[in-house]
Amino acid sequence: MILYTKINFKEMDVQTLKKTLKKIATGCVIGVATVGLLVGCSNTADTSSKTEKTEAKVTYQKQDANNFLINIESLDVVKSQKNMNKAIFTVSIKNNSPVTQDIGALDFQFKAGSKTYDIDPDANAFGEPIKAGQTIKRDITFALADTVEKGTLMYTPAKKSLANWDVKIEE
Repeated sequence: MILYTKINFKEMDVQTLKKTLKKIATGCVIGVATVGLLVGCSNTADTSSKTEKTEAKVTYQKQDANNFLINIESLDVVKSQKNMNKAIFTVSIKNNSPVTQDIGALDFQFKAGSKTYDIDPDANAFGEPIKAGQTIKRDITFALADTVEKGTLMYTPAKKSLANWDVKIEE
């Protein structure tokens, strides 16, 4: 909203002219301060939301093992009970062979230091045939000690490691 008044400075005495100029100057200062405050607040909010969105996403190398193209899509870590964390790996698996092949969560292990973890027996596990050229996305869950900070996810059919991914476990 803009207020517009026509002021005839020639007809005013000096005192009235000073008062009018002070009012105009005060109004301008308040207006500039208000605009600066509003712009400053909106920039701060935008910066914090941009910071959250620019969080670096970890990408993993797609690997070929037994004619499966396997990749870790994401890793979620959830605090569990008794000093344990649940590490939930979402993997994509593409059957890159001309025939149907079987794969399951039991074909994966997680190694941290000298300890090797099998899948969490309390979590949902998958095991299924994948047709030639078909891609699936499934979760693989491990119950890990909360002291585990990094390790290696391994694709180990017949207990032989055919593909490995080094990962950081962050809550």
